[in-house]
Amino acid sequence: MAKNRFRHVCIFLILLIIILYSLLIYAGRLPAAYAAFKENIGRSQVSRQLFESYNVMDNTFHFELPDSWSAYEESFSGEEILYHLNFISRDKRIHGFVQVWKLSETLKQFIEKSKESAAGIIDFKNFNIKEITADGKKGYLMDYSRANQKGEYIRAYEAFIEGFSNKMYRISFFVPEKEWRDYYKILFDRIIHLIKIRK
Repeated sequence: MAKNRFRHVCIFLILLIIILYSLLIYAGRLPAAYAAFKENIGRSQVSRQLFESYNVMDNTFHFELPDSWSAYEESFSGEEILYHLNFISRDKRIHGFVQVWKLSETLKQFIEKSKESAAGIIDFKNFNIKEITADGKKGYLMDYSRANQKGEYIRAYEAFIEGFSNKMYRISFFVPEKEWRDYYKILFDRIIHLIKIRK
């Protein structure tokens, strides 16, 4: 009788261990499944996103932003920044700007100087730069995170595109790193690659 009881207890404990182990595995996958579900919803929203068109600088520069974003132009003194438009998403996660610059150097020199001047002053992590084309024009895409004054990291996704007559077209997106979603790249790339630059 004691042997049967011992055997039943052992079988019960083995089954309990198997159930607990299965629950631990399942619970470990649940957050990942939830994150993937949220990411798929985000991708779906990007594909259905409506855009508002902007034609600026005497119709020589065309770009589009989501129609749900707020945007306003801002003027700067000096001759470098010819055009500036700030934008922010409805949920306030994404903010940034669109600019047109008049450069006194090549775009490559501008990028190198900007990176050198920030080295040691700004705390960067995961800094990546690559060449791109938009509207058939050469440019650079920078993807990095930098610390703000509070020590929190901001993810930046910035495109710098060469234009005519030493003009440079810049589109910059900033998102708190903890709020970053991978599908944002799809949206940002769409905005960057829809620009049109005329003489």
